[in-house]
Amino acid sequence: MPPPPARDRPDDVRRPDFEFCVVGRPVSAQALRRASLQAWKAKVSAAATAAWPASQQPFGGDLELRVTHYSERRIADRDNLLKPIQDAIQGIAYSNDRQVKDATSNWRNINGRFVVRSMSLPLAVAFSGGDEFLHIRLWRSRGQEDLG
Repeated sequence: MPPPPARDRPDDVRRPDFEFCVVGRPVSAQALRRASLQAWKAKVSAAATAAWPASQQPFGGDLELRVTHYSERRIADRDNLLKPIQDAIQGIAYSNDRQVKDATSNWRNINGRFVVRSMSLPLAVAFSGGDEFLHIRLWRSRGQEDLG
């Protein structure tokens, strides 16, 4: 069997510096019901706070963010899902969301078939629940400039 293709993503070569999962359907930054958006941000913030080591200060410097949404149905407005998440973890994992240099949002069918070499505990727990969820990961930026 040939090796998997190199995608040059941080999760292909190194474990995230911080990760957590949030169960539930994400809410877009463009949501008409502001109360739903605020409740979603509070839920993300609570999950991040629970996963963040109590004695650790927020990350300094540039960061890379990767959010993967596992559900049966694809959300068309995936690009507007990142902003509420970035806002919700500001002050927990980093001081200011301007530190997020690269951000990626993905969708995967929760019922899909996956090749798994290793799995983190937060991801395993989220999958074991059977409900849709988001897997949120942060890496300290390696300081490399990428033209695209």
